[in-house]
Amino acid sequence: MRESMRVARACQRAVARRCILLCLLAAVLQLNTAGCATQTAAPPGRAPLASTTRDQIGRLAIRGPTAPSVTLTAEVDTKGAAAGKTAKEAGLGWLGGSLQAAGESGDPLGASLIAAFGIVTAPVVAAGGAIYGAVAADSDQAVAAGNAVLLRRLDFAPDQFRHALAAAFGEKVPAEYTFVPAFATDADLKGQGFDSVLDVAMDSIVSRASHSRLEVLFELSNTVALKTLDDDRLLERRRYDVVSADRNISGWARDDGGALLAELGERFAELSDDIAEEFFLAPAVRVAGLEPVTTRRFGTGEISGTVPLFVWSALDGAGAASRKDVEYEIEIYSGDEPAAVSARTHATRHVPSEPLRACQRYFWKVRAHYQEFGRSTASEWSPVYRFKTRCR
Repeated sequence: MRESMRVARACQRAVARRCILLCLLAAVLQLNTAGCATQTAAPPGRAPLASTTRDQIGRLAIRGPTAPSVTLTAEVDTKGAAAGKTAKEAGLGWLGGSLQAAGESGDPLGASLIAAFGIVTAPVVAAGGAIYGAVAADSDQAVAAGNAVLLRRLDFAPDQFRHALAAAFGEKVPAEYTFVPAFATDADLKGQGFDSVLDVAMDSIVSRASHSRLEVLFELSNTVALKTLDDDRLLERRRYDVVSADRNISGWARDDGGALLAELGERFAELSDDIAEEFFLAPAVRVAGLEPVTTRRFGTGEISGTVPLFVWSALDGAGAASRKDVEYEIEIYSGDEPAAVSARTHATRHVPSEPLRACQRYFWKVRAHYQEFGRSTASEWSPVYRFKTRCR
């Protein structure tokens, strides 16, 4: 009985020590996350064009988008490799933890029992890891077949981008413009009476293995350039890089590539909104940033919590000195329904009174209310900024 109690106490001490180590690890991870969360990042959009630049646009042709170069990776862990790696990591991790607990127990009999327990159970844990790897990864055949489907479906990306641009420009752009084919020459456009051209180029679409190496994500690089046709002067050139979510290759290729087309459709819609707002709108209030953010995923607009701090610039522009009692209204919504509308505030930042939902895509915008010459008025809404709360 006494020996059994000694063994039980040794096991309890070992378990307690492992819990302490896990707690310390969690604390370190939390500190690292907090370190990222203290940074304030500007939104992906840049400042709009200067009014002097917009005055030179005149009658505008929108040319493109051009077809991108496409590179698809097969460098992901397939079922065999993933199962072997996952099994090895799981088994060694379990065994190492057991041996560490045995070494710290201070009880020879307890140490032997704990070490033996790790040696016996490590293969079981490894087998579970192998099952996980085999289920989570694609087979070699699935990778090859999936990439073939994706390559074929990406042929439609320029048309998809063009439709998104047409929708965004139709809603937002007040200038006179016409979409023209990507092969139209400058001479053709000048002959048709255009004063300037906005060239939209899809430079590349590249897939690469994600951090887990079981999935892939897509990186899209695009360039938009505005120039005059009369003297061929470049007025503005901007690059737009987009990063997709990550999935198995077979997941992207499901339903004849429907998952990929849906993702690209969403990204192209966001990108088109950004282009329309930056090149053609001049709001008085600009979104300045959002925190906390995870810098690794900020390309996708993901934040690290559910209670963000929204930041914007002060109302500026002509006549700013005559404006009194400036207050700001911020609107946060998901889909078509407002999720929260703040009270007006004199500050240029806002924290929602209630946490937002996890794993949800949100939109937000801000405008100013003020008194000018004894009359209440409001500015235009800022461009809409998109973000997503982290999935728990």
